[in-house]
Amino acid sequence: MTAADSPAGYARKYFDQFYSSRDWHFYRPLLAFILEHSEPGPILDVGAGTGLFVELVSRWNLSCTGIDASQGAIDIANERYPGINLIQHQVAAKLPFPDRSFQTLVMNQVIEHLSAPDGQSCIRECYRVLKPGGVLYIASPSKFNKAERDGDPTHRHLYSPSELLAVLNAAGFECIQRCDSPLRFLGTS
Repeated sequence: MTAADSPAGYARKYFDQFYSSRDWHFYRPLLAFILEHSEPGPILDVGAGTGLFVELVSRWNLSCTGIDASQGAIDIANERYPGINLIQHQVAAKLPFPDRSFQTLVMNQVIEHLSAPDGQSCIRECYRVLKPGGVLYIASPSKFNKAERDGDPTHRHLYSPSELLAVLNAAGFECIQRCDSPLRFLGTS
Protein backbone atom coordinates (compact mmCIF):
# COMPACT_ATOMS: atom_id res chain seq x y z
CA MET A 1 0.00 0.00 0.00
CA THR A 2 1.38 3.41 -0.93
CA ALA A 3 0.77 6.60 1.03
CA ALA A 4 -1.76 7.67 -1.62
CA ASP A 5 -3.64 4.37 -1.16
CA SER A 6 -3.84 4.72 2.62
CA PRO A 7 -7.05 6.05 4.19
CA ALA A 8 -5.37 9.40 4.91
CA GLY A 9 -3.85 9.51 1.41
CA TYR A 10 -7.17 8.80 -0.30
CA ALA A 11 -8.99 11.27 1.94
CA ARG A 12 -6.35 13.95 1.33
CA LYS A 13 -6.61 13.51 -2.46
CA TYR A 14 -10.42 13.61 -2.37
CA PHE A 15 -10.70 16.58 0.00
CA ASP A 16 -7.96 18.48 -1.83
CA GLN A 17 -9.89 18.02 -5.07
CA PHE A 18 -13.31 19.06 -3.78
CA TYR A 19 -12.67 21.20 -0.70
CA SER A 20 -9.18 22.73 -0.87
CA SER A 21 -10.56 26.22 -1.46
CA ARG A 22 -12.42 26.13 1.87
CA ASP A 23 -11.58 26.64 5.50
CA TRP A 24 -13.84 26.95 8.52
CA HIS A 25 -14.92 30.48 7.48
CA PHE A 26 -16.80 28.97 4.50
CA TYR A 27 -19.38 27.43 6.86
CA ARG A 28 -20.35 30.63 8.72
CA PRO A 29 -23.62 30.99 6.75
CA LEU A 30 -24.57 27.45 7.80
CA LEU A 31 -23.94 28.24 11.46
CA ALA A 32 -25.93 31.48 11.10
CA PHE A 33 -28.83 29.48 9.62
CA ILE A 34 -28.73 27.07 12.55
CA LEU A 35 -28.61 29.88 15.12
CA GLU A 36 -31.62 31.47 13.43
CA HIS A 37 -33.73 28.31 13.12
CA SER A 38 -32.79 26.11 16.08
CA GLU A 39 -32.52 26.46 19.84
CA PRO A 40 -29.34 26.26 21.94
CA GLY A 41 -28.04 22.76 22.50
CA PRO A 42 -25.58 20.18 21.28
CA ILE A 43 -24.96 19.94 17.52
CA LEU A 44 -24.07 16.78 15.59
CA ASP A 45 -22.43 17.04 12.17
CA VAL A 46 -23.24 13.76 10.38
CA GLY A 47 -20.67 13.10 7.66
CA ALA A 48 -18.32 15.77 8.96
CA GLY A 49 -15.48 15.03 6.53
CA THR A 50 -12.40 16.96 7.61
CA GLY A 51 -14.40 18.72 10.30
CA LEU A 52 -14.46 22.30 9.00
CA PHE A 53 -17.99 22.90 10.33
CA VAL A 54 -17.14 21.26 13.67
CA GLU A 55 -14.06 23.49 13.87
CA LEU A 56 -16.16 26.61 13.20
CA VAL A 57 -18.71 25.72 15.87
CA SER A 58 -15.91 24.88 18.33
CA ARG A 59 -14.25 28.24 17.68
CA TRP A 60 -17.54 29.83 18.77
CA ASN A 61 -17.39 27.74 21.98
CA LEU A 62 -20.56 25.83 21.14
CA SER A 63 -21.01 22.10 21.68
CA CYS A 64 -20.48 20.18 18.44
CA THR A 65 -19.56 16.60 17.64
CA GLY A 66 -18.80 15.30 14.18
CA ILE A 67 -18.93 11.76 12.84
CA ASP A 68 -17.49 10.50 9.58
CA ALA A 69 -16.74 7.09 8.12
CA SER A 70 -13.30 8.17 6.86
CA GLN A 71 -10.51 7.85 9.38
CA GLY A 72 -8.33 9.59 6.82
CA ALA A 73 -10.59 12.65 6.89
CA ILE A 74 -10.50 12.67 10.69
CA ASP A 75 -6.70 12.43 10.61
CA ILE A 76 -6.59 15.48 8.33
CA ALA A 77 -8.89 17.37 10.72
CA ASN A 78 -6.70 16.52 13.71
CA GLU A 79 -3.59 17.71 11.85
CA ARG A 80 -5.28 21.03 11.12
CA TYR A 81 -7.11 21.50 14.45
CA PRO A 82 -5.76 19.19 17.18
CA GLY A 83 -8.35 17.89 19.62
CA ILE A 84 -11.31 18.42 17.30
CA ASN A 85 -14.35 16.42 18.44
CA LEU A 86 -14.68 13.93 15.57
CA ILE A 87 -15.60 10.25 15.81
CA GLN A 88 -14.94 7.63 13.15
CA HIS A 89 -18.26 5.87 12.54
CA GLN A 90 -20.34 4.65 9.62
CA VAL A 91 -23.16 7.19 9.39
CA ALA A 92 -25.68 4.61 8.14
CA ALA A 93 -25.10 2.38 11.18
CA LYS A 94 -26.75 2.89 14.56
CA LEU A 95 -25.33 6.16 15.82
CA PRO A 96 -23.25 5.85 19.01
CA PHE A 97 -25.43 8.28 20.97
CA PRO A 98 -28.48 7.88 23.21
CA ASP A 99 -31.96 8.82 22.02
CA ARG A 100 -32.69 12.55 21.99
CA SER A 101 -29.05 13.61 22.46
CA PHE A 102 -28.81 16.57 20.07
CA GLN A 103 -30.74 19.78 19.48
CA THR A 104 -29.44 20.20 15.93
CA LEU A 105 -28.17 17.74 13.35
CA VAL A 106 -26.38 18.75 10.18
CA MET A 107 -26.11 16.60 7.06
CA ASN A 108 -24.39 18.99 4.69
CA GLN A 109 -23.64 17.35 1.33
CA VAL A 110 -23.72 13.84 2.85
CA ILE A 111 -26.84 11.86 2.00
CA GLU A 112 -25.96 11.71 -1.71
CA HIS A 113 -22.82 9.74 -0.78
CA LEU A 114 -24.95 6.91 0.67
CA SER A 115 -26.95 4.20 -1.06
CA ALA A 116 -30.72 4.71 -0.87
CA PRO A 117 -31.16 2.11 1.94
CA ASP A 118 -28.21 3.57 3.88
CA GLY A 119 -29.59 7.08 3.43
CA GLN A 120 -32.95 5.98 4.83
CA SER A 121 -31.25 4.27 7.75
CA CYS A 122 -29.19 7.37 8.47
CA ILE A 123 -32.29 9.60 8.45
CA ARG A 124 -34.06 7.22 10.88
CA GLU A 125 -31.04 7.38 13.19
CA CYS A 126 -31.01 11.17 12.96
CA TYR A 127 -34.65 11.17 14.03
CA ARG A 128 -33.79 8.91 16.99
CA VAL A 129 -30.94 11.07 18.35
CA LEU A 130 -32.67 14.42 17.72
CA LYS A 131 -34.38 16.07 20.69
CA PRO A 132 -38.11 16.79 20.33
CA GLY A 133 -38.44 20.11 18.57
CA GLY A 134 -34.86 19.84 17.30
CA VAL A 135 -33.68 20.73 13.82
CA LEU A 136 -32.23 18.49 11.13
CA TYR A 137 -30.52 20.50 8.40
CA ILE A 138 -29.93 18.66 5.11
CA ALA A 139 -28.27 20.13 2.04
CA SER A 140 -27.92 17.85 -0.96
CA PRO A 141 -27.84 18.30 -4.71
CA SER A 142 -30.91 17.24 -6.62
CA LYS A 143 -30.76 14.22 -8.88
CA PHE A 144 -31.80 16.60 -11.65
CA ASN A 145 -28.53 18.54 -11.28
CA LYS A 146 -26.41 16.84 -13.95
CA ALA A 147 -23.18 18.60 -12.95
CA GLU A 148 -23.47 17.33 -9.37
CA ARG A 149 -24.74 13.93 -10.39
CA ASP A 150 -21.79 13.34 -12.71
CA GLY A 151 -19.13 15.55 -11.11
CA ASP A 152 -18.25 13.52 -8.02
CA PRO A 153 -17.61 9.79 -8.36
CA THR A 154 -18.53 9.25 -4.69
CA HIS A 155 -22.15 10.32 -5.25
CA ARG A 156 -24.15 7.11 -4.90
CA HIS A 157 -27.79 8.23 -4.76
CA LEU A 158 -29.12 11.69 -5.39
CA TYR A 159 -32.72 12.49 -4.46
CA SER A 160 -35.30 14.75 -6.00
CA PRO A 161 -36.76 17.18 -3.44
CA SER A 162 -39.99 15.15 -3.30
CA GLU A 163 -38.07 11.88 -2.78
CA LEU A 164 -36.08 13.38 0.08
CA LEU A 165 -39.29 14.72 1.59
CA ALA A 166 -40.79 11.21 1.45
CA VAL A 167 -37.73 9.73 3.22
CA LEU A 168 -37.99 12.38 5.96
CA ASN A 169 -41.73 11.75 6.41
CA ALA A 170 -41.19 7.98 6.56
CA ALA A 171 -38.63 8.48 9.36
CA GLY A 172 -41.14 10.47 11.41
CA PHE A 173 -40.25 14.08 10.60
CA GLU A 174 -43.40 16.19 10.41
CA CYS A 175 -42.55 19.90 10.33
CA ILE A 176 -40.34 20.21 7.25
CA GLN A 177 -39.27 23.57 5.89
CA ARG A 178 -37.98 23.34 2.35
CA CYS A 179 -35.21 25.72 1.39
CA ASP A 180 -34.76 24.55 -2.18
CA SER A 181 -32.59 26.59 -4.48
CA PRO A 182 -33.81 25.49 -7.89
CA LEU A 183 -31.52 25.79 -10.88
CA ARG A 184 -32.75 28.16 -13.55
CA PHE A 185 -34.14 26.18 -16.45
CA LEU A 186 -32.93 28.54 -19.16
CA GLY A 187 -30.00 30.14 -17.35
CA THR A 188 -29.64 33.55 -15.80
CA SER A 189 -29.77 36.99 -17.36
